[in-house]
Amino acid sequence: MISVFRKDGLPLVHDVEWGSGSWRRVRGLIGAAALNTDQGLVLVPCRAIHTWFMRFSLDIIFFSREGRVVRMAVRVKPFRMVWGGWPAWGVMEMQSGWFPWAHLKEGDQLIFRSKADRSC
Repeated sequence: MISVFRKDGLPLVHDVEWGSGSWRRVRGLIGAAALNTDQGLVLVPCRAIHTWFMRFSLDIIFFSREGRVVRMAVRVKPFRMVWGGWPAWGVMEMQSGWFPWAHLKEGDQLIFRSKADRSC
């Protein structure tokens, strides 16, 4: 698991799974009953997502290869598609309702750290 921070060190998401394999990217969160607060899934590379067959709404953050936030989508309901745009390289998906949106805006840089890195 990894954690996600804003570049200035503000913690955003505590437990994130990094999904870079083709099967994980295709499956995403389909079939998941729910995610806990402060959990998410990062899919890379990924410029668009779908929420077909999802059981809950998602909050979505698309980011560039450098970690810059390029698009955000709140409360994306099941059976929708969301395009992150050409600058998007990855996406972070979270269950809707808990993410601190007031602490993030387009252009902010995300930092991804493994649990081992957090002790440094």
